[in-house]
Amino acid sequence: MKFAREEVETAFRNYWKVGALEERWEAWPDIFTEDVLYVEHILGTMRGRETVREWITKLMVTNKHIHALLDWYMIEDHRVVVNMINRYYNPEPGGAPFDFPGITILHYAGGGLFNYEEDYWDLTMAKQAYTDFNAAAKKFGTEGIVETPERMATRDPWPGG
Repeated sequence: MKFAREEVETAFRNYWKVGALEERWEAWPDIFTEDVLYVEHILGTMRGRETVREWITKLMVTNKHIHALLDWYMIEDHRVVVNMINRYYNPEPGGAPFDFPGITILHYAGGGLFNYEEDYWDLTMAKQAYTDFNAAAKKFGTEGIVETPERMATRDPWPGG
C-alpha cells in the first residue's frame, strides 16, 4: 500500500503522543485496527485491539516506572521503524538513568491506524536495568521520581513539542 508520508507521520506522531509521551495506555490501542497483529518477541504475540488493550494496561500498571524516549525513526511507504531508549529514571538524586534499547516496526493501514506492530528489545540489558532500578528504589524510594518538564522534553522529540 502507498500512503502519503505526511499521513503516516501524523499517525505515528499520534501513536507516540498517546503512548510514550502521555502514557494513556487505555486509549493507546485505539490507534490500531481491530484485527491488529502485535508481535512482542519477549512477551508474546497478540491479535486484536482489545487483546492488546488488556495486555498493555496490565503491563504498564506493573511497570509504571519505565518510559520510552524516541532516538530516531524512519518512514518508508506504510512502514515506520522506531529506535527507542527504554528508561527507568534513577531515584537516587542526580543518579544516571537505567536504559536499554528497543526497536519497533509499525505498518500503517490508513485512516490513522496501524495494523501491525513488532517489538524487539535487549533482554539482557532490560534485566540489568530492572535490577539496578529496583536496587536504587529500595535504597532511595520512588517518591522522588516525578515527571518534570525536562524529563518529558526528552520523550517529545519533535521541534516545538
